[in-house]
This record gives sequence, C-alpha cells and structure tokens, in this order.
Amino acid sequence: MLEVKGLTVTSGRKTYLKDVSFTADSGRLTGVVGLRGSGKTELVRSIMGLIDADEGTIELAGSKLGYGDRQNFGYLPSERGGYPRMKVLEQIVYLARLHGMTLGAAEKNAVTLLARLDLSDRAYAQLSHLSGSEIARVDIAAVLAADPDVVILDEPFDGLDAESAEIVFGLLRDHAESGVPIFFTTDKWRMAQEHADDLIVLAHGRIVGQGTFDDLQGDERLFAARFASEDDASSAVDRLTAAGAADVTVEDEVVTFVAPDEEAAAQRVQGLAGLRSFGPRTRDLADLFKESV
Repeated sequence: MLEVKGLTVTSGRKTYLKDVSFTADSGRLTGVVGLRGSGKTELVRSIMGLIDADEGTIELAGSKLGYGDRQNFGYLPSERGGYPRMKVLEQIVYLARLHGMTLGAAEKNAVTLLARLDLSDRAYAQLSHLSGSEIARVDIAAVLAADPDVVILDEPFDGLDAESAEIVFGLLRDHAESGVPIFFTTDKWRMAQEHADDLIVLAHGRIVGQGTFDDLQGDERLFAARFASEDDASSAVDRLTAAGAADVTVEDEVVTFVAPDEEAAAQRVQGLAGLRSFGPRTRDLADLFKESV
C-alpha cells in the first residue's frame, strides 16, 4: 500500500500541490485524472523523490519511503526516453538488469512481456523502427520487466491506440493482482473511468474527488427519456423542471435529467406527451467534475 499524506509542493509563488492525501492500495489500479497543469506530474515526481515536497509524507506499507524503496519501483515518466538504435529485447533486458535482475530472469521476463503485448515479432528490431504505439508498449514492458514492488505511470495512454490500451491495462491488472499497487495519471477522462479501480480527480493542485467510479456518481442518478419527436422532448423540459428534476438537458428526441432514484424519475416523467422510454444513464467522469476543473 502506497500512502500520500498532506503533500504540498510549491515553487516560488506557484503552488503545484496543496494538502494532497490518498492511498493507492495493493492489488488495485489507482488513476489520477485531471487537465494538463493540474499537478499530476508534480505528484508523480514527488512520489519518486525527484522533487522535494514542502510538506507531507509518502509511505509504503506504513514506513516512510527511502531511496532503497524507490529502487524497486517501476516508473514511466511523462518524458519518454529509450535507446533508438538498441534492439527491443536488449533494451528491456538492459533496463531490468539495472534493477538488479540476473540476465536469465531478465530475458525470461522480457520474452513473456513482449508476447503479452503482441510484440514478439519486434523483439530484434531497433526501437527506431517501431511505430509510436509499439514504442509505448515497449515502455510498459521495460517498466514491468524487473517485477517492481510498485508501478508508477505518468500519462501511460500517450502513444497508445484503443486496442493497445486494452492490451496494456490487461497486463497491468494481472500485475496488480500479484499484490502490487499500480498508480497512473492521465488527462484522458474516459480511459481513467474504464481502467481504474480507484479514481482521484485533481484540479489546480487539489483533490476535488476520490473513490470508485460508483462512489463518485453520488446519491443522485442521471436518467434519459426518449420522446416521439423533438417537439415533445422540448415541451417536456419545463414540466420536468417543475416536477423537481435537476440538470435537465435536451438533445434531439432525448431529454436527460437528474433524480434521486428510479422511482422518483418515473414520477417525474409520468404523463409526459410522446414519451417512448426512459431509464438510467451513467454520467461520464468528466461530466461529474466539469465545474471543478
């Protein structure tokens, strides 16, 4: 378990993080999501010991992090590196050995990871000959090759297409299930919503929401009502608002609104002209926090 307590990071008159606290549990994927400039990279760099915090502590399994602990972290920075003229397999093995792995163990892990990431046929290609998506997958293989105790990924979706992202996060989930906390940042709200077990929403250096996606939905739920025509849908807006529906919006023949539960939603749509169907609709993570960020 990785625990951040009261982390504050400033530089001159700029505050990058303010009193940030959370736990990244072992066996789970924790995603920090926010716009560019929200403090995500500063948070990652603080955890990795690359910048010093003004206040707060970072603990692993109840003990304050030391240099030796971070040696066993798998870290993907937002600025990607690599050795363009080195062959893919050689690069992964080399980086794993920097963490103290034997040659045999590093080679075995590298071959296994390349197979999982659908890159076996690229093992002996130079990195410079790979596509952007392939390079992004090699970066993930390099992070995991040394069997890290904690995985920290800054913007791991960069360079990945949708299919590659599914492959990568399937692998990360398997790694998490071995008892490792996986922690990643992203500005891609939908991807965070789909892949993280636990979410932390960061805005202007502060946490504005955290928990599972279901937790973040809150007590009220979003519902959608479909009408026979756009005119019926438009006419329903005022009646729904008068009946106590909140956040009423209309698009074509569909009206969305917020209600405490399905029974309350049914009462609000009862008797509306042209109603064809209604039911719950999941709100996107970005919609939940658009006013905060």
